[in-house]
Amino acid sequence: MTKIKSRWASRIACVFAVLLIFCDLPEVHSQTRAEIDFFETKIRPQLVTHCYECHSDDAGKARGGLKLDSKQSVLLGGDSGPAVVPRSLATSLLYKSILYTGDDYQMPPKGKLPPSVIADFRKWIQMGAPDPRVTEISPAVESEIDIDAGRQFWAYQPPRRPDVPASKRSAWAKTAIDRFAIAAMDQHGLNPVKEAPAETLVRRLFFTLTGLPPTPRQLNDWTDRLSKLTSDETSSDSGRESRIDQHAYADLVDELLQSPGYGERWGRHWMDVARYADSTGGDQNNLYQHAWRYRDYVIDSFNEDKPFAQFIREQVAGDLLPVSDDNEWAENVIASGFLALGVKRVGEEDQQKFFADLVDEQIDTTMRAFLATTVACARCHDHKFDPIPQEDYYALAGIFRSTQTHYGLLKAQARQATTLLDLTGMGPPPGAPKLSAEELQTLIKERDDAARAVSDAMNKIRSGENVFRGTLRRLRSQRDETEAALQAFSNRGEPRVFAMGTQDRDHALPTRLLVRGELDKPAQHVPRGVPQVLCSSNKHTLHARSIDADVRGEFRNAQLGSPAFQSGSGRLHLAQWIASERNPLTARVIANRVWHWMFGSGIVRTVDDFGNSGDRPTHPELLDHLAMHLMQNDWSIKSLVREITLSRTWQLSSEHHDANFAIDPDNRYLWKMNVRRLEGEAIRDAMLAVSGELDLVRPTGTYLREAGEGGVGQNVFEPVIRSIETKTRSVYLPRVRSVLPEMLEVFDAPDASLVAGSRETTSSPLQALFMMNNPFVAQQAIALAKRIENTPPDQRITAIYQRVLARRPTAREVQLGAQFLNASAGSQTSSRLNLLSSSQTGSVRFGRRNRFSRQATSSGQPDPPNLLAAYCQALLCTAEFQTIQ
Repeated sequence: MTKIKSRWASRIACVFAVLLIFCDLPEVHSQTRAEIDFFETKIRPQLVTHCYECHSDDAGKARGGLKLDSKQSVLLGGDSGPAVVPRSLATSLLYKSILYTGDDYQMPPKGKLPPSVIADFRKWIQMGAPDPRVTEISPAVESEIDIDAGRQFWAYQPPRRPDVPASKRSAWAKTAIDRFAIAAMDQHGLNPVKEAPAETLVRRLFFTLTGLPPTPRQLNDWTDRLSKLTSDETSSDSGRESRIDQHAYADLVDELLQSPGYGERWGRHWMDVARYADSTGGDQNNLYQHAWRYRDYVIDSFNEDKPFAQFIREQVAGDLLPVSDDNEWAENVIASGFLALGVKRVGEEDQQKFFADLVDEQIDTTMRAFLATTVACARCHDHKFDPIPQEDYYALAGIFRSTQTHYGLLKAQARQATTLLDLTGMGPPPGAPKLSAEELQTLIKERDDAARAVSDAMNKIRSGENVFRGTLRRLRSQRDETEAALQAFSNRGEPRVFAMGTQDRDHALPTRLLVRGELDKPAQHVPRGVPQVLCSSNKHTLHARSIDADVRGEFRNAQLGSPAFQSGSGRLHLAQWIASERNPLTARVIANRVWHWMFGSGIVRTVDDFGNSGDRPTHPELLDHLAMHLMQNDWSIKSLVREITLSRTWQLSSEHHDANFAIDPDNRYLWKMNVRRLEGEAIRDAMLAVSGELDLVRPTGTYLREAGEGGVGQNVFEPVIRSIETKTRSVYLPRVRSVLPEMLEVFDAPDASLVAGSRETTSSPLQALFMMNNPFVAQQAIALAKRIENTPPDQRITAIYQRVLARRPTAREVQLGAQFLNASAGSQTSSRLNLLSSSQTGSVRFGRRNRFSRQATSSGQPDPPNLLAAYCQALLCTAEFQTIQ
């Protein structure tokens, strides 16, 4: 903690400058008439004459992100920090630039100001930079939303443990989940289909819990264990006992929940919600070189089964939580990267607009991810559908505006760059190898040469030579890049540990509501707080609307032990409020997300929107039951997953039923299991797994390390990112916004611009063409064929089916496969390949230009290994391989 605070000691002045965003800065002292006259006669005329041409609203320019035509803009400054810091000549960049002593800025560019004018600026800053220019305050904005009426909406009612319903078919049910499901089926005249066979359940469990297929040995062993029947277990018809050995089935569930693959699979789910990416997106799309630490934190949290309430607190306010050692604090800081990972328009010149957009993105992500509530819709006006007035938006904005967000980037390449948080020596491992002495000296030389080039260019400018601005900008960019590369290592060449994350500002920023969301139309002050509709009307409860009002007493009543609010931004209180069992949405939202990830559809289908414009729950009592189960089991996600997998509802087959389909074609009432297309990551991982090529070792750091700093399309090219080859799991592939790996893009991976609790699932010819022609797919087919080559010929078809589709082939499929692999020498290769098109697996048809069919022996016959690889690829292309039944 001390390291980070000392790192920012020289920039404390920035805090006071940012106080002016959206609001008026409290005066350090009242401005005297003499001070105001001094500004009007000595300072304002010079600003108008020499500065407004490039730094004012009237000119429509803000060179370097700096405007000088208002008090707020002067104190806020531009890309390099505040232009003026009252009573501090050393940190006032405006004063340093008019002295013409620095290497970077010399203003005005047409020539140095007279000594008397420079002396006036010196005196003005020393007297506290008095400035009478103020922003006009708009009248207070009133809301007509009836909050009390809004609280009657189902989602804003506290969850309650419902009574488990009774049914004439209660014998069918194994768990409480089943009783809720069968009661809904009774109400709609539906009948559950039979249970899935053991082979199908084994594959379903493996993919759902780990994102990987079972090996043939695992498939056979678990299928045998699950299929053992007692004398009474003779039928799977409705109302009778299961054909699945539930004790063995529970053992398999427990084993998979302990697998490292569980965290990688379920961590990827959460990263969709957290809009995880390795770049800023936006106008310049600069790379985040340190986002991977948050990725690993999420995976580890799911594997450890961290209580979801704690998971919330760490992501929203990890840097503020009490800790026992540096290691724990470092992990919490990394967790707060949740708030730093969003889209950012880092090329934005207007720093006030950038900051407002940053806060807006954090509000939207936090409220959608944890509460499925679209608060950001109230930035410019009252919410059109939900009972959220504009004032509530700015109540939350006050919390996030009082937070510093650290995401890095190079200042020379991104106007809105920040520092990173230095965690060196606090426990987290470095993400890069140690430099050799020669490599370190090379970096030092590059840094010194780049700095010398900038100094030489500035000397030429001082001597009157013409140096193009583009040249100077390029030299400064090279200097900053080499300096950043060197700063990533100690003087012994050991890599330093940096992370994205948050820190509280030293002072909370007062916030004004903005009329129509416009920065130049501030209205009334808004105290920090949370949405009123989610709070009790009793001001002495946890849900009291304003966090600013007696927070200590409110949270003490809730037994949350919150520290005094006045010492921080309010994020810690916000995190505790979201993670509270008394919050009406939190447990429901994550329980619904878990259900969606397991069934392919949530009880509330709009998983990111529980508001009036979202869907209503199909089973509201079941949703409350799941929420209560989660909270009463210490917010354990694994416990909830286990509860769902053990239900008979989740173990149903996905077979079609005409009568049920006529009543409920979308399967909203769970009469069968949904057939789900695997995500692109799972398809890729499954191909690597069945081919034997999958590397299960977690990589250290990011694969973008070699790409370096910068924006995609500038010094970092898209082909460099798309061509990254690795056999590790897909969760570790770079997720650059707008530049996804081709396979993930083709199979509908989200671009991480917004919270994505559910993915679109499309069916496109591009997907079939990719599977047929992409070299990666062909390589996995060849590797799989090599694994099968030593299998006796009469067992090859069965071995391939068990490895690829996790089941035994039918007699017809064995016949077709044998015809293909053992066809007579006179047959055409393409016709043999086409035999696969009639297989029950739905294999795609290979044409004559297929990469395998063109390869033949000198006798004109296709090479058997190539035919075997073609057959393997045909099965990889099937819809069955790409779906969970």
